[in-house]
Amino acid sequence: MKKSLTIIVIFCAALFFSFSALNAQTLKAGVFDMQKILRDSKKIQAYRTALEKEITAKRKILLEKQDAIVLVEEKLKKDGDKLKPEEQARLQDKHGNELKELKRLREDIDLELQKIDRELTRRALVEISDVIKVLGDKENYSIIFEKTAAGVVYLRETFDITQKITNAYDAKK
Repeated sequence: MKKSLTIIVIFCAALFFSFSALNAQTLKAGVFDMQKILRDSKKIQAYRTALEKEITAKRKILLEKQDAIVLVEEKLKKDGDKLKPEEQARLQDKHGNELKELKRLREDIDLELQKIDRELTRRALVEISDVIKVLGDKENYSIIFEKTAAGVVYLRETFDITQKITNAYDAKK
């Protein structure tokens, strides 16, 4: 799959280059690294900070629930023999129910955080794509490739516009 995508991209690039040469237009190509943008962008770092705050708040709820379960476990261990059978059964039921609730809560929180992360990533990719289009028009690029998706094996640094895209993205309101 990746090999065929690389062949298609190379074929399209060759076709594009030959077509541009026929029209006697100046060719301006650029390549960017999406992973580097996602790693270095201040805006993306702000998204991550917001996600971390969300995670911290959710984990606090889980810790409180775990502490309540530990208290019931300790009570059962410490006073289990002294309790009446019905009281012991009630505590064991409570413990089992709290464990199930904790598991459900953990799964719900994990799903919610994954959803938030996916949405932030999707939004960032759309915004970065828009920035690339504007930059391409503004600086008159003929073609812009994403470094890893295009299967770029060698790249002269003069073609790498990753930092330009990162700066333009971070400057965008």
